[in-house]
Amino acid sequence: MKYSVQLFASLFFLIQVFNSHLVLAQTEKGVGWWSGRVGWQQRNNESFQNTAEQSTLTILLTQGTFLRDNLLAGADLGLTRNRDLNRQGFNFDALTDSRQTSFGATPFLRRFWGEGTLRGYVGGGLAVSYGRDRLFTANTQQRVSEQESTQWRLSPEFQAGMLYAITSRWGLELSTRSGLAPVAFTNLNLGLVVLTDVPDKRNVISSKRVQNQLLSGNWVVGGTFEAGSNRQQLTSGSDQLTTVQRQITQQFAFSPSVGYMSGKRWVVGVAVPFRQQELTNEFNRSPTNTQTGSVLTRSIGVEPFAKKYLSKRQFGPYVAGRVGWRSEQISGAATAESSAEGYNWRLSGGLAYLLGTRFIVEGEIGGIGREWNVNQSSEDSRNTTDLSLSLRPAFSLTYVFL
Repeated sequence: MKYSVQLFASLFFLIQVFNSHLVLAQTEKGVGWWSGRVGWQQRNNESFQNTAEQSTLTILLTQGTFLRDNLLAGADLGLTRNRDLNRQGFNFDALTDSRQTSFGATPFLRRFWGEGTLRGYVGGGLAVSYGRDRLFTANTQQRVSEQESTQWRLSPEFQAGMLYAITSRWGLELSTRSGLAPVAFTNLNLGLVVLTDVPDKRNVISSKRVQNQLLSGNWVVGGTFEAGSNRQQLTSGSDQLTTVQRQITQQFAFSPSVGYMSGKRWVVGVAVPFRQQELTNEFNRSPTNTQTGSVLTRSIGVEPFAKKYLSKRQFGPYVAGRVGWRSEQISGAATAESSAEGYNWRLSGGLAYLLGTRFIVEGEIGGIGREWNVNQSSEDSRNTTDLSLSLRPAFSLTYVFL
């Protein structure tokens, strides 16, 4: 299980926006609906006579048009591609290439109801998915081997959710999905919606006054917190001998941050991320024969950052950048002690909503970053490149000392 400040921020944001009245929800005939995200990540690991490359591409898009007032027709489209490439041996001539690709499309109809800024909807669609897996192996000792498998699925889907209009062209959607038999709602999602071809009759928020949160001299504090535990157990054997294997993973992460509003809606500050993970393996052959091994990983870092709010209004864009350093220590009975250092940078942009007079709710829309890690004992290296574009971000909450 996991607990996150970001989840609290999302719920707190929803409670507050339900009590405000800014503009009317845009559900008129001809209005376009856009939502989704695009993400790409690549990891490279290098060690003695072993290189590994992992890449992931994710594209999720929701597009629709109101055929008439309060009736939306559209489709959810999704594409996921994973590739895992490993080379081993003195000349790296032992090759394993695994590729997994899946595509899904769900055409739907949604019926909206309600008045004012908040609208609810129910709807349904037909989910179609197709997947293909391919595993290719080759080395100097055996022939080339290739395995392929395909799968597809067709199933009806029930949809429900709410739309809150932040401005005339931006909305906030809370949605869920379920199969029809039985009805079991899963994957509660909170994301942003872009509305196009909106009639000009709506009022748009406008203010030349700088909001309280953006005044020079303010201090801001924020951060994230996460704790989790995972336990897996495998029992095997016969009447005479039973073997029990357990793997327990416990992790804790905390990243407080503090910043100063230096002027012109600029924030400069620093975050201090800390993470601890303990992996324990237990092997029991009898009540008197138990073997236990554990690996403890701890890391702490420093990440200076700068952020610029581009609008004086209650709702508007921001850009941010950060650099970071991290030190990691690995110890335990199941591994040799080692240490590693890492460096990272990230550029990002998103949208900020000024909540009340002391809170800022933010969601990152797009970003690019890179991280390098080197194990000082074995000289193994690992680097990761991340590129994302999303209208379904994780929201964060910042408190402002006025």
